[in-house]
Amino acid sequence: MECLQWCGAQCGADGFRRESRELLIVIQFELHYNALKKANELAAPGKKIEIGFKARRLRRDGKIENLPHEYGFILKACEEFIDNPKRFPSLYAWGGEAIRNILCRTLIAKVLATLLPNCDLFGGRIGEPTEAGIKTISYDQLQEDYALRFGEYISPKSFAKAIRYLKRAGFLSSERINVNVDLVEGQIRSAPAYKMLTERFFNELKVVRYPKIVDLIMATRKRQQAKGLNFSWLSFREIASRVQQIYNATSLNTISDHMATLFTAHQSKPNLSPH
Repeated sequence: MECLQWCGAQCGADGFRRESRELLIVIQFELHYNALKKANELAAPGKKIEIGFKARRLRRDGKIENLPHEYGFILKACEEFIDNPKRFPSLYAWGGEAIRNILCRTLIAKVLATLLPNCDLFGGRIGEPTEAGIKTISYDQLQEDYALRFGEYISPKSFAKAIRYLKRAGFLSSERINVNVDLVEGQIRSAPAYKMLTERFFNELKVVRYPKIVDLIMATRKRQQAKGLNFSWLSFREIASRVQQIYNATSLNTISDHMATLFTAHQSKPNLSPH
């Protein structure tokens, strides 16, 4: 009975989390349409503002910002894969019959265009650079970025499908981060995995090997480093420490909430007698 109760509670929690994630993604692609509508109303006559495969990014505060110039060439190369299945030979070789389907290629191209603005173009690391180092980001966050970029909902299943194709082609590698937060009970918590686009991918992307594009990428890196950003991974120790802190805070909140129920359970009940 206890096992069934636990499973029911777990399934309920998973269902609530899934619905919350889906709602958040819906909010992001609504933000996409509202931001583009406003930007195009303010644009010069005849000029159309787009994001998609363009060198722009929609932030979560609704502001559209320009990406460094090199991303125009990089994202265009991803878009080429939609009409040319042989644009990335490894995907063509290892993707099977699905790569012949333009809908599948479109999905993969859009996921690549979502990963790349979050990528360190020198080392392939996918994450958020900070002064302390690159913070890993989750697939949930990347799905939100997809909605912000393309104004479309993408299901976790579809996103995971595109990721599998990229891994099968040798374009993407990842290492899970698991932290034992309770040595006595063996509680394991995870952090977003280390994710990296590989040398094979950049070789087949080609444009980042052109001298003029390399100059643009190097100039961008120098500007970012001048702002104090560090492009090494945050260490496992640092990430594990943050996971432990979150776990500790959650555990303490649970204990406090339980203690609060002891007081509410003994509250005096109102006298409902009519006399």
